[in-house]
Amino acid sequence: MNNYINMKYIKAVLLICSISLLASCRKDFTEIESVAVVFQLRFPDNFSEGSIPHDIGIQIRNNITGELKMVSSDQEGKIALDLIPGTYSFTASHTYTAEESDNLIGHAEESFVNASLTPIVITEATQIEVKLNGSRAGGLVIREFYYSGVPTSYFYDCFVEIYNNSNATIYMDSLYMGNTKSASSAAYGFINEVDSVYLAQVWMIPGSGQERSLAPGQSLIIAMDGINHKTDPNGNPNSPVNLGPGIADFETYWPYTNRDTDAPDVPNLIHAYASTTAGFDWLPGVGGTGLVLFKLNGFDDLPVSKEPGTSSTTQYKAVPTSAVIDALDVVSNSNITADKKRLPVTVDAGMTTVGASYSGKSVRRKIKNVINGQTIFQDTNNSSADFEINDTPSPRKWN
Repeated sequence: MNNYINMKYIKAVLLICSISLLASCRKDFTEIESVAVVFQLRFPDNFSEGSIPHDIGIQIRNNITGELKMVSSDQEGKIALDLIPGTYSFTASHTYTAEESDNLIGHAEESFVNASLTPIVITEATQIEVKLNGSRAGGLVIREFYYSGVPTSYFYDCFVEIYNNSNATIYMDSLYMGNTKSASSAAYGFINEVDSVYLAQVWMIPGSGQERSLAPGQSLIIAMDGINHKTDPNGNPNSPVNLGPGIADFETYWPYTNRDTDAPDVPNLIHAYASTTAGFDWLPGVGGTGLVLFKLNGFDDLPVSKEPGTSSTTQYKAVPTSAVIDALDVVSNSNITADKKRLPVTVDAGMTTVGASYSGKSVRRKIKNVINGQTIFQDTNNSSADFEINDTPSPRKWN
């Protein structure tokens, strides 16, 4: 019995010593204190003098922890926050009605303001001025973009659906569709270029001016390959889409390496610019890309540029943002930060994603309302707010 008591005593002493030793070795941790940060919003220069940018929706994300704060600016256009020192991304967006826009910029049609800053390094109390960018709603919108492909690495069933969101007929002749480099995890060299979009591939709808009309509430579908991908021998039974005659209006035929089959019953787009003609098909990227619609004269005379901060010799076509009708910035997953954006906030204030490659999913625009039987889609020039994931891509099926 005495031996048992002695053993208990020895164990207790050893435990107390161990605790004392750990306590003596413990490092003292200092709690990080937050600092006061004030963001001051400024309206674009073309807005009426004295305008106050209040009630602007703000998202501030900690790039390290992922914590997201969603707030609104006050009556003086300020946002006051206590933030832990670190690296942040800041986005802002707001929609104005036609009546509000008439008072602000003299145009009686829906308009938007937005801004994006990244990275913002916060080390101490500070005030940061943010200049908002302004834009107006366009009649044509990208209604759906299916780019992810399906298992077994099949991605030839990509399509873009363009929708007439206005109340007037629009002629599609000479409309351009272009895409940036594919999305990646690297910071984008053109991130600070807000006056141009830099495109790797550009296609154009053929026509002299009034050959291809699109009525209000109707859409036009551009396929990578204009076949029924579910049943065609060149397709894949896992594909969710039929893009054959009667569905696809155009396809992006790639003749350069003689590896793309030309669907005889679906007309070809004109390939207006190529940063490369290697490969075997148009591939915007199963991990996403920046996609734009635009119209202008003198496309061939636009400059080209290499991506800053990289060793790549690839030349990208610089298209002025003033010519952009609609834009959609798609990234590989929801963890991508704003410094990876491929499109400037002047044309798309946000980003969207299907979440993973080869998922068989698309992104589609949310329905805003239905007026006299015509579906009107949400269009705030912010894809984070305007788009949702569609588990089964659905060309021309929006009701």
